[in-house]
Amino acid sequence: MYDTSTIDLEDAMLFIESVPANIFFKDTECKYRFVTELCNFLNGGEEHSILGKTDLEVQTNPELAKFYFEDDLKILKTGEGSEYVSDFSTPEFPAFFEIKKSAVFKNGEVIGIIGVINDVTKRVVLERQLEELSFRDKLTGLYNRNYLESRKKLNRHNDDHPRSLIMADCNYLKTVNDTRGHEWGDMLLRRAAAVIQDAAPEGCVPIRLGGDEFLLFCPGIDADGARELIDRIKAACRENSDESITLDIALGSFTDNGELPFEDALRRADRAMYEDKRLRHDTLK
Repeated sequence: MYDTSTIDLEDAMLFIESVPANIFFKDTECKYRFVTELCNFLNGGEEHSILGKTDLEVQTNPELAKFYFEDDLKILKTGEGSEYVSDFSTPEFPAFFEIKKSAVFKNGEVIGIIGVINDVTKRVVLERQLEELSFRDKLTGLYNRNYLESRKKLNRHNDDHPRSLIMADCNYLKTVNDTRGHEWGDMLLRRAAAVIQDAAPEGCVPIRLGGDEFLLFCPGIDADGARELIDRIKAACRENSDESITLDIALGSFTDNGELPFEDALRRADRAMYEDKRLRHDTLK
């Protein structure tokens, strides 16, 4: 039987290397000098050791390798650690790893970097699922106002100009709710959302702002493209109307090259939509 009362340095190193965790040590040249078996397997495979190599030699993703290497250099220079989550997902499987690195000091000098890698895939996937739920409208399945206001994504397409904002408002929703009930009103909204979503080109984001108002954010779509899209939505409304529900949507757009704040561009699209609603009302008089 193995005597555990006295453990020499060689045994201690064997125990550490066998720890079921991703632990590594890098020297002042950013080269791996110690890795646990699991860490070596995940990064180098069964037959390829990563010892004596930097991430520039180990990582298959050049951008990721550069990021890791430059982060190591920063830690060695400043003595300050780092912490981040890296995405190693494939089309078939999600994979997210949290990497924590700290500087190792001896006599006041940095002599290397100690790091731990944790599999946080379940946590990240759950967080993203919860986030996605908070950004989805329960009735229509479209993105909601939380997405518009909290994520602020729509205001960051600086390279996708021109941008077009198309506002949409369902006519007669109140009449349907009052005469046939809210179940029919919900049915109208779901059908309107489906028409807008189906008409939206790739890259455009359909959003239910609330009530019977929708926004279609279209980066890279110019004014002519926005008008064509509006015509397509109106045609789809006619095609998807029947004896039970008549789809009638007021639509208006505004296109710019990013010179206006998003809120101002949205207000202009909203005014154009209400002008369309007014013209339709005047026509029906």
